[in-house]
Amino acid sequence: MRDTVNMVQQGVPCVGLVHKPFEKLAHMQATQLGMPDAPLLIYPQDLPSKDPADFVQKKAEGIAEQVVEILLSQRGGKGSK
Repeated sequence: MRDTVNMVQQGVPCVGLVHKPFEKLAHMQATQLGMPDAPLLIYPQDLPSKDPADFVQKKAEGIAEQVVEILLSQRGGKGSK
């Protein structure tokens, strides 16, 4: 979280990747660091070794698309507060 907040404050587009079980903690830490609206992507904790390879690939592509969307949404911004 510190890296995400520091990069945003420096005007560098970034996104924090957080497993779902740690969502609450990530939001709490972002708030403590002064950026409650830090760009985070919360994704499910799963066991890819138990899923078929094509299913895992499709999920990874979906997460990658979300990361790109979040990064592109930050273009032109100079961080928060």
